Amino acid sequence: MSRILLSLLIIFFFYSASAQFNKGNILLGGNLSYGSSKSTSPPNPDEQKSNSGNIDISLGKAIKENALFGVNISYGGFSNMLCASVSPSKATSYNYGLGVFYRVYKDLGKEFYLFGQAGAGFNGSSYSSTDSAGNKLSNGTAYGGSIYISPGIAYKISKKFFLELSIPQIFSVSYSNSNSKSGSVSTGSGDNFGVSANFISNPLNYLGVGFRLIL
Repeated sequence: MSRILLSLLIIFFFYSASAQFNKGNILLGGNLSYGSSKSTSPPNPDEQKSNSGNIDISLGKAIKENALFGVNISYGGFSNMLCASVSPSKATSYNYGLGVFYRVYKDLGKEFYLFGQAGAGFNGSSYSSTDSAGNKLSNGTAYGGSIYISPGIAYKISKKFFLELSIPQIFSVSYSNSNSKSGSVSTGSGDNFGVSANFISNPLNYLGVGFRLIL
């Protein structure tokens, strides 16, 4: 139900947003996100820890008073550590992307704005896993593309500067081609297509903080 409400709100904002900058303005933006989690599965005492982070830089032009069209680049990483009594291991991955986006804003009053962003782009990634001695267990690469919808909240600190808080993507469609190896032996390749509607029960674990500067 929450995913449906968020989607309906974003669609509404695409048709009823209020102006906060002028047509023709150039805006520089950035976003930094970080997430972490820790879990166990009783009665198994093994603990699993994960950390992720991503940085996104964008440049857009106001095509009308309440909407931006622009391009963005991103880079991020993920690590997962299995603290097991038998065969502990660590997996790491890195991702990069280049895309385009369209964003609209809705004035909430008192210098707060709600925004919805739709985007599409190309992305690539690589991953590897090692044992406790640092020996490589597996590795692989992937590339593909995606489209997505993502909401957020912005606060106007000054006439030309906005602070933003982003929420994880609530809807995405993606395609990727992947290749994997175990040691030096190929273990397969394949094409993957996915559709997801995400709702994070604790969004504070996946906080994204960014800015928007009118040049």
